[in-house]
Amino acid sequence: MALRIQWPSKPNSRVPSMLVRRIHSSNRLQTLPKKPYNPYVNLDHFQEGGKRKYNLFKLDTYREAYHDSPKMFSFAIFAFFVVVTLFGFTFHWVYRVMIVGLHNYPEPVAKYIRRAIFYEQKMDIDGCIQNYQRAIIMSEIIGMDPLSDEVTGLKIKYAEIAEKVEVYSKGIEYLERLRFEMLALMDDRKEELGVLKRLKLMKRVIGIAVKIGDYQLLDKDEDQAEKTFEWSVAQTMKVMDAQSRLKEGEERPWTSEEFGSVFENLASLYERANKFDYASTLYLQAANLFHPPNCHSVILLNNVGACNMQRRIPSGEPMDRNTQLESAKRWMEKALDIAAYIKPPTRTEECDQGCVVALQNLGEIEEQLGKIDEAKAKYTEAESLAHAIQYLDGYRNAGFALERIKQREMGIFEDPKQKSEEKKEKSTPGGLPPLTFSNSNKK
Repeated sequence: MALRIQWPSKPNSRVPSMLVRRIHSSNRLQTLPKKPYNPYVNLDHFQEGGKRKYNLFKLDTYREAYHDSPKMFSFAIFAFFVVVTLFGFTFHWVYRVMIVGLHNYPEPVAKYIRRAIFYEQKMDIDGCIQNYQRAIIMSEIIGMDPLSDEVTGLKIKYAEIAEKVEVYSKGIEYLERLRFEMLALMDDRKEELGVLKRLKLMKRVIGIAVKIGDYQLLDKDEDQAEKTFEWSVAQTMKVMDAQSRLKEGEERPWTSEEFGSVFENLASLYERANKFDYASTLYLQAANLFHPPNCHSVILLNNVGACNMQRRIPSGEPMDRNTQLESAKRWMEKALDIAAYIKPPTRTEECDQGCVVALQNLGEIEEQLGKIDEAKAKYTEAESLAHAIQYLDGYRNAGFALERIKQREMGIFEDPKQKSEEKKEKSTPGGLPPLTFSNSNKK
């Protein structure tokens, strides 16, 4: 039998069947299922005559992309997660600041605050100031309560712009005006406000005074800062007395930590001015507010001991230097005793750092008393604890102290302060100065 094959030149030509060869001799091979060459690539994706289509909801699409270019695929995934993370942070910030943070403000005021925040992020200070001013004016136009947290908070935020541009005098001037304005309104509305509301407002007023004092320190006006902090402490004492007369179960707007913070601000300023008697009294008064004692009590008692250690002995006082050092030593040992009884979860990093500082100050006292072995033991213990809690400053200071002890034992140590101290005839601590925690460190 011959097969008929059409040739272009000879359309009616025939070829004998014996010359035609079958490609496969087995019928089984003709029925084998067809499989893709690459098991990870679906051959249906390869289409003729059209744009290639991808289904982003199928895993095979990503497998194909990875096998085509592993490096580019990995980079694309990394870039995708970076973009999603940035978007998430941006959305969280917008929600927290622009939506939740302003939900108490009427829309006519909130729109100007949003613009002010926008200009603040762009570091356009002029635009920021203008919109905060418009927001304050609008709050007056629509009749918002000038003593409300929203209005006073808005005015405090406006004053903080002066801190950003380091024009502290303008911030001081505006906050002083706000403080006296609030006090005058509180006197006029005394019957309307009541005791509890007045206590809450005094919390805001004293907070404004503390911020004024901070700005005055930044403006190098320590005398005015001292007067401002003294006013805040005096008002705090009155607030403490008023709050103590509240009935059992009534809300107490002030916490012990907030009372103590006001005392610490003035104590820290007195300490910088070498008024150690006043500073130690305020530190001790702040420590007595915590019942039961907590980790911050450790810091405060250490500060009491450090101030006693540094103060000058009046000429008429029947106390020598050794007695003074022993008195300071007892305060620091008391701080360590309190820390020993505080257990997790109440015990925080503040406890451990307070112990390092107290041990180091105890070593300083022992060194001045001539007890070199005891001093070396305290410094070593402080260094070990600082290393364990990764407290870099404490570890470095303890290391310096141990090196000084080593030089003393070798007879090659010369105190750089000794000559100047002898000239001034002052009985001050040698070596490293006592360490205290200021209120700024606490924050």
